[in-house]
Amino acid sequence: MKKAMILAMLPAAFTFWSCNQHITPTQMPSLVQNALQVKFPAAKDVEWEKEGNLYEAEFTMGTTEHAALVNPAGQVVAHKQDIVASELPAPVLAAVQRDFKAYLLDDLEKVEQNGKVLYQVELENSNGDLKKVYDANGKLEETAFWD
Repeated sequence: MKKAMILAMLPAAFTFWSCNQHITPTQMPSLVQNALQVKFPAAKDVEWEKEGNLYEAEFTMGTTEHAALVNPAGQVVAHKQDIVASELPAPVLAAVQRDFKAYLLDDLEKVEQNGKVLYQVELENSNGDLKKVYDANGKLEETAFWD
C-alpha cells in the first residue's frame, strides 16, 4: 500500500521539481548574470531559479525585495518589487477598497513587464486570501499573478 502511494506521488513530485529549479551562480549563463548586474547594480543576496526557459533572480536592494525574469539572451523581461500601500496609485487603492471592503491589504508589488506597469495585491480575511492584479488606472487585469 505504501509503495503504491509513493509511486503515485512520484510524477507529481517530479513535475513540481522541474518547474522551479534552484540553481547556483556557477550554473548560470554569464550573459544572464551580467544582464541582472547591469540593470540592478545594487542587487544583494541574489538567488536564482530556472522558470521554464527563463531565469528568475530574487534579490534585495536596500531593504526592498525584488525579483526579475531574465531570458537566455540576457534581456530582463520582467521586474517586480515590494511596495507599501502609500505607493499604490490612488485609482488602484480606490478600486481595492470599493471591490474588496471585507479584506485587508497584505503583500503589494509593482510589476514592470512589456512596457506596462501593474500592481499585484494580496488581500486577506477570515474566509481566505485573494490575489489580484490591477493596472495603474485601477482596472482589474486578467494577467496571471506572479508569485
